[in-house]
Amino acid sequence: MKLFTIGCVSLLFLFSSCISHNSLVNYRGGSAIPSSPTIISNPPRLTIQPSDILDIKVHSMNAELAAPFNIIPKSAIGMSNATTTSLRLHGYLVNQKGVIDFPVLGTIPVQGLDSEELKETLQNKLETYLKDPVVNIRLLNFKVTVSGEVNEPGSFNIPNERITLPEAITMAGDLTNYATRDSILIIRELDGYRTFKRVSMQSLDLFESDFYYLKQNDLIYIEPQKAKTGTIRDQSNEILPFISAAATILAIVLTIIRVK
Repeated sequence: MKLFTIGCVSLLFLFSSCISHNSLVNYRGGSAIPSSPTIISNPPRLTIQPSDILDIKVHSMNAELAAPFNIIPKSAIGMSNATTTSLRLHGYLVNQKGVIDFPVLGTIPVQGLDSEELKETLQNKLETYLKDPVVNIRLLNFKVTVSGEVNEPGSFNIPNERITLPEAITMAGDLTNYATRDSILIIRELDGYRTFKRVSMQSLDLFESDFYYLKQNDLIYIEPQKAKTGTIRDQSNEILPFISAAATILAIVLTIIRVK
């Protein structure tokens, strides 16, 4: 009888520690999946913040006249870190006051502007010196960090200034089987404030969230589930706990019969 009790307890522990199928499925909760295309109501607006590094190139029909506006900025001189030197040597560092020092034009306030707004500001100022100036702007240090229950945690540089939460998680090797999908923490620093937000990958409401599109330097943390076991990578592994449980019960029954 004691062996039978031990077997039952072991069996209950085995099944209670398994990860359920529903806990691994995304986009099932919240609003119903729409049957027709929907308007994107939360397009990202990436604004420039202190410590950002901007790549700014000025072009004109007269290349010689444009040359003074394309010199290496003082903020880039002296950068010793190899990873920053190769990528950001020609970048304009936004200081803590939210301004950059631009050749000839002097101090330019940039904090709170997006790339298009800064482009228009610079083009208007350059028209005094150049005919039909063209300005190209790119944020060089747009990165996000993904940690916790992902297969390849780390920080990732984003070249196109636009990335969504699912894309960032995919870059980190996707969620593990132990990831808590309904409570993903996003930590965001913007305009001098630090914001903490939890979102669910299991709800379609994620697509309407202000945190669906990520911003520079966002930190994404995925908590582990409480389950201790869950080898469910394929269908064959799903039945292994049942086979093990059946073998345990059979062994207990045979033992009881022999004792009698």
